[in-house]
Amino acid sequence: MLKKLLPLAAALAFAGCVSYHTPPADRRVTVSPDLGDAVWVTDIRLTSEPSSHYTLQANVANNTDGIVPVEYRVVWLDEAGAELQSVVSTWQFMSAAPREVFGLTATAPSPEAVDFRLYIQPSRR
Repeated sequence: MLKKLLPLAAALAFAGCVSYHTPPADRRVTVSPDLGDAVWVTDIRLTSEPSSHYTLQANVANNTDGIVPVEYRVVWLDEAGAELQSVVSTWQFMSAAPREVFGLTATAPSPEAVDFRLYIQPSRR
């Protein structure tokens, strides 16, 4: 019996050493190094509306026990990867409550937008 429990106990002990708290990587998302691990983008969805404009939806997690004020900006790109100039690509303020997961939404300014870049930085307010 001890021979069967010893490997199980060792496996459980080593499993506890594995960290599952790593931010997901997406080349389209840039989180300012000033935020450290305080904020992670956990999920991204890009959908097409009936009007053929893309809509970005992103879930952002505040991993701290305090309020984290952030600003975010979505830059829309055309098929060639060039930035589409738009008045909606401005910095937006968001205050994240402790341990909160909150959603960001942005709609492309034109049907030519096929991709995006999401930037998140500490709020300068």
